[in-house]
Amino acid sequence: LLTMMNTTVKAATRRLVRSMSTKTQVDWSKPAFSGTPKIAAHFNAIKSWVSMADAEAEKYSAPPGPVDFAAAKASVRDKELVDILEAFYKANTPQPETHEWSTEDQEATDHQIAFMRDQTEYIEEALPVLKKELEFFKAVRTTKDTTYRQMCENHPVIHEEVEDELERREWFKDTEFDKSKDGAAAH
Repeated sequence: LLTMMNTTVKAATRRLVRSMSTKTQVDWSKPAFSGTPKIAAHFNAIKSWVSMADAEAEKYSAPPGPVDFAAAKASVRDKELVDILEAFYKANTPQPETHEWSTEDQEATDHQIAFMRDQTEYIEEALPVLKKELEFFKAVRTTKDTTYRQMCENHPVIHEEVEDELERREWFKDTEFDKSKDGAAAH
């Protein structure tokens, strides 16, 4: 009985995997699959599932071999039980299992795919800009030999911020003068 159920399950699994497998190849090297650690982990899980499904599809692509009842009769004491199972096996023609994808799951998957496509487009647009910024920052890297003038030239926004903070005296906020109650009146 277990062998028959196992054979039926294998046949159903084979049909399911064959119907679910796609003939398209996925380019896993696209930037969308490694945008953030969360996205990379998600797609690594999908990638491993796809490879497992491909292996299962290959394993169950051929129909199962016939059940060897003669060998079972030789190894089992109750020959009548084996005869009953053999008669049941020959008389049984189970209907193939079909699985339908629910509309909720389809909509959720379509939403995730649309989101990933948007992320891919955003990453592809931002990647050249980020590469240029990275090259710029590598070229103007601040070291112990960098002068204040070089830093101001390379980073004008930081220079403006520092000058504005000095004019507003924000750098003196932790001094004893600023902590006194009449410090504001003395300004």
